[in-house]
Amino acid sequence: MFLDRDSYIELQEWRKLGVSAIYTKKNYGNVKEMSKEKILKDFSLEGRYIVSGFQTHSDNIVIVNSLEKLYFEDTDGFITNRRDIVILTKYADCLPIYLLDEKREVIGAVHSGWQGSYKEIGKKAIKLMIDEYGCSLENIRVAFGIGISQKRYEVGEEFLQKFKDKFSEKLIMESFKKENGKIYFDNQEFVYRNLLELGLLKENILLNKLCTYDGKFHSYRRDKMKSGRNGALIYFRA
Repeated sequence: MFLDRDSYIELQEWRKLGVSAIYTKKNYGNVKEMSKEKILKDFSLEGRYIVSGFQTHSDNIVIVNSLEKLYFEDTDGFITNRRDIVILTKYADCLPIYLLDEKREVIGAVHSGWQGSYKEIGKKAIKLMIDEYGCSLENIRVAFGIGISQKRYEVGEEFLQKFKDKFSEKLIMESFKKENGKIYFDNQEFVYRNLLELGLLKENILLNKLCTYDGKFHSYRRDKMKSGRNGALIYFRA
């Protein structure tokens, strides 16, 4: 599924579709502290423009149709059809959701920690692709970047109850696990099942078994305030 590089991994399947979906490793550095110029140079993307934002675990998503503004406050997702745009979102355990409709030539990325998942930011992004660009559910592809795995994601009863109050019993059963008196949340599985409920095709969704808690990636749960940020980039290949 992934092409494993020294400082990042790249989604192999989407390269064939003319799109690079990249997730940086810890040894690449802390993307939160890097200039856009450095990132563009490191990935041989000079002449392109990075769009990014101050992420607040919101469900706010921006459609980027021009170069007038490239940085957005209180924003956790971006969608564009511009070939000169590189979308950058940042992570330290939360789940990146990469989006693609190759027929309409539309890409996107959203930051979906538990709050974004609870607010259904993935569903919102897909609906925006349909409304703004005429994309269709049967053509939209989704790939998950690397977030924290269920075995490392212990939560409390209040957390579980919050989800129970909003979502179906079936979805809760599929994404929460109780073991030895503890509760664990599977964010990737939750979003996956949530997008299937929307009508996305199962064969168009790519899952992974990687976890940010292992030593290769920045992880807030592991390193607390010392944690840096991994970067999720998506852009059209030249």
